[in-house]
Amino acid sequence: MSTLTDRYIAEVVRRLPGSTSDDISAEIAATIDDMVAAELDRHGDGAAAPDPDSIERAVLGRLGDPAALARRYSGARHYLIGPEVYPAWLRVLRWLMPIVGALAALTSAIVYVVTAPQAELGGLIGEVVSGVVSALLWAFAAWTLLVVIVERTTPEGGRNLFTTSTAWDPSELDHPRVRPDTRIDAIVSLSLLALLAAVPFVPSTFLYIGHLNGGETVVNPDIPTVWLAGYLALIGVLALVQIRRLARPGRSRRRLAVEVVTDIVFGAFLTILVLTQESVIHPDLVSADGDELPAAAIRWSVVATVWVIVIWDQVETLRAHRRDTAATR
Repeated sequence: MSTLTDRYIAEVVRRLPGSTSDDISAEIAATIDDMVAAELDRHGDGAAAPDPDSIERAVLGRLGDPAALARRYSGARHYLIGPEVYPAWLRVLRWLMPIVGALAALTSAIVYVVTAPQAELGGLIGEVVSGVVSALLWAFAAWTLLVVIVERTTPEGGRNLFTTSTAWDPSELDHPRVRPDTRIDAIVSLSLLALLAAVPFVPSTFLYIGHLNGGETVVNPDIPTVWLAGYLALIGVLALVQIRRLARPGRSRRRLAVEVVTDIVFGAFLTILVLTQESVIHPDLVSADGDELPAAAIRWSVVATVWVIVIWDQVETLRAHRRDTAATR
């Protein structure tokens, strides 16, 4: 073994744990010797026999950077989001971020309108942009951190909630398996529904505007109980749909129809609720000087946000259904 090969092996093993360096060093040396011998045999005993040093350099070049070879031997994860969970991470992120952005824009606009002495368009835009950017960064970081923690705590070769691939079998060519990512969709949807269920009970102190209404809820407490009960009942129906997806993942036209109808019904219910009530926001948070503009702006902003979320959810649902249908043909 030449000095060049010795240096190459030394560069590899110095990046590996000491307990494995001897075995790996011997394995790499044997591999290089075999590759060099194979190259020499391939060229035969002709008059123009190749230079062994040139062949050695070519072999080391094929093995590649010693640091890269050491990483392959170490088996360490040199990535933040691994290939096994990346599809689930990206899928949820693509669906979640627009919803978070829409909700953050609505919340920021309401807070600005109820706290600014004199609301101005420039100030409103600045507040909304700042709130949306902050919310998107927090959502991205929280979702990514959750996926990373779950992946890092999963034993090597094991499966977790976000793993979308399993041991493949040729029989799946005839009978495609159910896509497991519908479970992830259901879990994220249930989490968002839990947050929506809590909205009528969120105190104004949560948004740092508790001084305006004595720390009472942001939502108008005078909204009739029947509306609140209907709101919670519809969230319960949506939750049951997601629980069924969690228990029996997969997609069908019937399930697609149920999801679309329930979402549209929920959006229509919220629209009617907002437009028929004098104010869905606590009266003390709305201008008390007789100016109806803030209340009207909040009302129509809520309606617009509801339908942006509903339409986006339907677009993502239909897109996933088409992709899964195409995969099973």
